[in-house]
Amino acid sequence: MRQCELQRIKGWFYLPEASDEKVPGILSWEPSKGATLELIGGFSPGPDYRENPEGTGCVSHQIVGDVRSGTIFGVSDSGTPLSIWEAQRGNYTAGMSGQVREEFWESGWVCVGVHIGSSRDPDFSKATLVLDELYYLVDDARFCPPQWAKIEGVDSPGELLENGTRLTPYILPVVGGYRAECVHAETDETRYSISTRATRPWASVATEAMPALKLDMMTQKQRRGQVIELHVGADASIRLHEGAVGSAADFTDRMGPVLDLIRLATFSTADVEAISLKTTGDEDVSLLSRIGEPANPVKTHEPAAVVFDFSDVSLDSYLKTWKKLTQGRQADYAWSVIVGHCGYSPEIVEQYVSQVLAAAEGFHTWCLNAGGAELNPRLKALHNMLPAEVGSRLNLDVDKWADWAVWARNHVAHGGSKRQRFIKDSLEILAVAKSVHLVTYLVVLCELGVPDEKICDALKDHPRLSAMVSYCEVVNQIHASRVP
Repeated sequence: MRQCELQRIKGWFYLPEASDEKVPGILSWEPSKGATLELIGGFSPGPDYRENPEGTGCVSHQIVGDVRSGTIFGVSDSGTPLSIWEAQRGNYTAGMSGQVREEFWESGWVCVGVHIGSSRDPDFSKATLVLDELYYLVDDARFCPPQWAKIEGVDSPGELLENGTRLTPYILPVVGGYRAECVHAETDETRYSISTRATRPWASVATEAMPALKLDMMTQKQRRGQVIELHVGADASIRLHEGAVGSAADFTDRMGPVLDLIRLATFSTADVEAISLKTTGDEDVSLLSRIGEPANPVKTHEPAAVVFDFSDVSLDSYLKTWKKLTQGRQADYAWSVIVGHCGYSPEIVEQYVSQVLAAAEGFHTWCLNAGGAELNPRLKALHNMLPAEVGSRLNLDVDKWADWAVWARNHVAHGGSKRQRFIKDSLEILAVAKSVHLVTYLVVLCELGVPDEKICDALKDHPRLSAMVSYCEVVNQIHASRVP
């Protein structure tokens, strides 16, 4: 089941401790909002009554009684088990007697295919993520160049006949099937691997006895004609060391390095199409979660949108650098802010300024373990870490840039600046933030070992990075206005 798509599942739902009290409802999944369970009826008990101190019967301060938060089980109308974890009751409607008519619950994740009591129960052996753009980081070509061929029944191939006929038989070689762990690496606790897949004909005793059946099973007979769809893709798998089992929470906690890799390699969001988990009973189940951003797998891929791939930075090298740069809570926080802004900018300029300046300062302080210094020399030190060719492409007036960046940080984060000057144009403030964000990101690429020429190519051709370079010249042209 794809978590990037809207889902609507009808079924019966119940609390695990009250399995005989099933309630009909609809579970809806919206990628950017999570899960909403709409029940016809509900789990809430009647209100608690107490004697009226005035001696006139019983009173209650509740419309309905309290019900605990947590796991809800369900069974879809097709018989699929559902586990809704960490659910919280929201709105409800009830009659005068306190009987619940409708009840709404919300949750951030749903496990489809099994009943498991908690996201912390160690019932899984592997997690697999399907991510937009992941395939383009792996050098595993599956489609080979077309080859002209002779096919029985086609006379004069390639020739234009008097009646306008021109038949050109060809073969498109495809390396179909599943290639397991073509890229893999390990940390102290986790094994990460990337596998690729491509369309292949179904193989069985029947298809081998009747080869035309293979073609028939691959063909969609649409009204406009027949269609054969071929596709390739990749997925990332996560396992614990030595075959250890873990909970859904254990595996989701370990997805960070993979999501960060996609953000850094594309300077974009980490778009998740689907997440599956393998249970200890060897069942494949789906996880609907708000991890990453919703994918758009059919959107056209832009070749220049990939900054680096595994031929530039191996998975093993990336994981080692990731671990080194995220040691400690402060470093992990600074890293998360930097990576989280790849492909994303807050709508409010002042918020963006505050976040990217904090990320730059935190990255230099905690991730690079640089000594104590004020923000101005830290920014200059970050810029000085860039290769000469990269720095020349940015063409920043470094002294002016660092000076205005400090002013912008003080202006938005410290309630104003003591220095009696002001930037009137909000575009110039945005340019300061964009250039700081760009320099910090480029330093991260250097720490990962991305080749200088790849960085320069990205600054020239990447659809988002090339646009950010232009902000450097805006910073160079800033002229201050005195505060009256």
